[in-house]
Amino acid sequence: MDEITRITLTIAFAGLLGLIVGFTARDRSYGPYVMWAGVMCMLGVIVYYIVKTVQS
Repeated sequence: MDEITRITLTIAFAGLLGLIVGFTARDRSYGPYVMWAGVMCMLGVIVYYIVKTVQS
């Protein structure tokens, strides 16, 4: 597995973990922010692959 794939999987896993933690703590003040960060991680991975595909 190359380095880009490993980094992408790590960011995606961190995003999913953020969504899980944020959803379980959604009634606390930091819960929605953690969910927001998780969504941004997931969208970042998707946007990266879209831009990479369009450029080639």
